[in-house]
Amino acid sequence: MLSRGIIFDFDGTLYGDWRLWISLIEQTLREFNLTITAYDALELARNLIKSGQGGESLKTSGLAVSLAREQGLDCDEEVRTRFFEKLDAKMDETGPGKDLVGLLEQLRQKGVIMGLVTFVRKTRLSRRLETWKLGDYFRCAVTPEQVVEFKPSPQPYLKAIEAFHLKPRECFVVGDEPVDMLGGKRAGAKTVGLPQGFYSREELEEAGAESIITSLDELPSILFK
Repeated sequence: MLSRGIIFDFDGTLYGDWRLWISLIEQTLREFNLTITAYDALELARNLIKSGQGGESLKTSGLAVSLAREQGLDCDEEVRTRFFEKLDAKMDETGPGKDLVGLLEQLRQKGVIMGLVTFVRKTRLSRRLETWKLGDYFRCAVTPEQVVEFKPSPQPYLKAIEAFHLKPRECFVVGDEPVDMLGGKRAGAKTVGLPQGFYSREELEEAGAESIITSLDELPSILFK
């Protein structure tokens, strides 16, 4: 059997989408007596992307901060902290979901080596994987603290591929942002875009996505075709 490796992004790929991010932003700002609509948040996200301020990655907590500033609230760290508290509480409440666990188990049984490359800091990621009991599925988890350059640099992907003991073209990178496609492509891996965050299919393809899926359920058909 041909060996394969797959490197997942975490937030926005294995868990969450733009609807969840918008909901959490609304809840966060409500605690500061600020009211924003889903339209406001989406409009800001798209404007940041179009203006280039979003670059190839858009931090959701940063959207909450920007919306708070627009309404005269200048306490960035407190807004970020509240946002992550909301996110962690939601993740504790929902769990990883049966579909995700089923997919990871299916891939493991087929001999796929899996890893993570994510902007989520190591402490938060370790807690999440432990809480959800998913740590055993991943050969490695590369976070910004572990490499000099992060996405869209190929460095974190090459570090994961080295841990897999595979060649780059035997590996797939799956993510919801252009940085995932750019970094994966520069590392020599195959790239799979999942446009369920703030970036469109076209933006992921422009960044180098070789395949586009609308759900992780479609992943096995790409891996094993």
